[in-house]
Amino acid sequence: MLALVGIGLDAKDISIKALEFLKNAQIVYADTYTSITSSESLKYISDATGKEIIPIGRSRMEEKLADTIKDASRLDVAILVIGDPLVATTHHIILDEAASRGIETRVFHSSSIFSAGIGESGLDIYKFGPTTTIPFWSEHYKPTSFMDVIARNLANKEHTLVLFDLNSPTGTAPMPIEQAKQIINMADKEGILALEKKVLILADIGRASQSIKYIEFSKIPSLARDLSGRILSMIVPSQMSFAEEESVKRFS
Repeated sequence: MLALVGIGLDAKDISIKALEFLKNAQIVYADTYTSITSSESLKYISDATGKEIIPIGRSRMEEKLADTIKDASRLDVAILVIGDPLVATTHHIILDEAASRGIETRVFHSSSIFSAGIGESGLDIYKFGPTTTIPFWSEHYKPTSFMDVIARNLANKEHTLVLFDLNSPTGTAPMPIEQAKQIINMADKEGILALEKKVLILADIGRASQSIKYIEFSKIPSLARDLSGRILSMIVPSQMSFAEEESVKRFS
């Protein structure tokens, strides 16, 4: 069997039934590609289950996927995933590949930025449009499609959850808030995010260090020192109801 195990957003978010499965699994991997894996979370899970946890990156999750799941035809193999396993398309591909080989699969769900972040914001989850990601730019890679998503959502009176990339050109690390703003400035040719536009900045959602700020876009750099090294995302609100406006006031 191949199991995808969501471990949530903080060290002890993993479910009891997932821990019980891991105690009997023969191989336990940790996905270090699609998100930043907390060493505290892995230590807690290892101590609770008595299992050695083997980190795997992009190569084993994509190019060498067959090698990753081949043992699941005869052993119980688990892949630990930050947040909820079925948020990233990479994990759907893993399930499809296992199914094509006749391997039984199982998924253990948990909290994710989509449920916790939107929920904590106080905005109505039914009023969100498609999510987008601000990727790290490099000399020959400067995509601007994330601004198109924000523009379409605003035109449709829908809020936008904007994820900040975690895979920098030099390794896995959270995108700093000032770099995200810089990339937005360069990509936003039509003034979609005006300087006075208020956005929600979400930091370390689901953890003890969680913070949410409702701030004018122009003032984002003032958060740089306090948010250094933290996992960040942003919500660009569209037209808000009275209840939503009251909810976001507490983050001003």
